[in-house]
Amino acid sequence: MYIYVASTLFFYLSYLGLDKYLPEYFPDSSKDSRLVTREYRIVNFVKGSALVCLTIPGTQFLYTLTFYPELLSVSMMNFIGAVYVATDLSAIAYNPSCHRSTLIHHIAVQFFYYYCYYWNFAMENVIVKGIGIYCILSAYAGIVNLRLAMRCPSEQYKQLENVVNEISLFVYITVSVINWIVQSYLILNITAIYHHTLIWMWYAGALGMTINDDLFLIKYLRNF
Repeated sequence: MYIYVASTLFFYLSYLGLDKYLPEYFPDSSKDSRLVTREYRIVNFVKGSALVCLTIPGTQFLYTLTFYPELLSVSMMNFIGAVYVATDLSAIAYNPSCHRSTLIHHIAVQFFYYYCYYWNFAMENVIVKGIGIYCILSAYAGIVNLRLAMRCPSEQYKQLENVVNEISLFVYITVSVINWIVQSYLILNITAIYHHTLIWMWYAGALGMTINDDLFLIKYLRNF
């Protein structure tokens, strides 16, 4: 839990530092200043950078989970999960005026982390495994956050935004589809193992909220 708290504080201070010392790199948008604010850009830049870094230990973890599950490191999954959700918790504190679906996503992943922490990130628990896989696969889409950080740029960067948008759309759709397939498979296993409707409904409902945010973002990237 200390990694979760320390990471949240680190990211929050990073937001404040960028806001204070490099404000010229994160201007408010002249087209949509209500939503695309300096805070919005900073949050997405920091989160995108953090997620890209998480793909390194995340790839190693997925490889071990697939081929050598007996060698899995609980501390590694704790680290990945804590850093991932810390980006969202710090974002809530720094930029609370985000889109409603994004806010719901931020809150939902906090409960996912608490659940995994309670079960000590045991991959024998199907729900914990599903949350862990969702977290790691989502990290591969960190480029999307970097793309959002440059949303509505000045005209001189418009062409770059178009290129990054197309790459982000491809990566996000690919990662999301893989994630949805894996989660659907695991949900079927949950019903087979637990025989408990409430557990299935809780996990499926929580996933539904995060998937809704995925769909909202895919729609935005496609319509750009």
